[in-house]
Amino acid sequence: MWGRRLHFKASLFLSILAVIVLLILISLGRWQIGRAEQKQAILDLQSSRSELPATPLSELDFAANELRYLPVSLRGKVDAEQQILIDNQVRNGRAGYFVLTPIKLANNKAVLLNRGWLPTGANRADLPNVDISAKTISSLGRLDHFPTVGIQLQGADQLSDNWPAVTQLINLHNVAERLGYEVLPYQVLMDADQPHGYLRQWMMMKMGPEKHYGYAFQWFALALAWLVIYFVVTIKQGVKKDEYINKEST
Repeated sequence: MWGRRLHFKASLFLSILAVIVLLILISLGRWQIGRAEQKQAILDLQSSRSELPATPLSELDFAANELRYLPVSLRGKVDAEQQILIDNQVRNGRAGYFVLTPIKLANNKAVLLNRGWLPTGANRADLPNVDISAKTISSLGRLDHFPTVGIQLQGADQLSDNWPAVTQLINLHNVAERLGYEVLPYQVLMDADQPHGYLRQWMMMKMGPEKHYGYAFQWFALALAWLVIYFVVTIKQGVKKDEYINKEST
């Protein structure tokens, strides 16, 4: 049983292919670990800032700091005539819009207050009623980045012609040009207990770090399986070649 010599008889092409595939699988596993660490950092940031008192928006330095998830308070004039709807926002399996209302602050800038989610109408031309009666508003919320997508299609950040303007993505340059004044680089997610809002089930993260670790394990397992397959195939090739040589010599 142990009389056979186990020789590796892999071709150069097969060896190069095996190394390339192995490196790809390991890279995918490492990428998933990196994604998991990023998600964990986001969760840690959310947790550390969730209990902080609200900071007045006018006191923040938007040029120097990472302010995501920071609780804030704001007060300003409501630009009810120029509101924005972010399309393709799904809640409970139903498509809808986020309602962004510009709030003009005392420093001649504005912030987009996300008042929550509303469902789509019977058709795309039937936009939801987002009227707000308040001329000025004081509200609490937390800062966040604007929604993003995996693949951005051309024109996705363009605003529709009428008000409320519909868009797939927020492009601050386009928004400021359309509104006629400067807009801060964060949205404010209105707290659920504040008036003048809609459905506010803010999803901070669609996929937690544990799933990325699971995907990383799968990629590393595939890398190990690929390595085993490579050695099994090359060993068999070596055994068959030795058997052929021995047969020819007899």
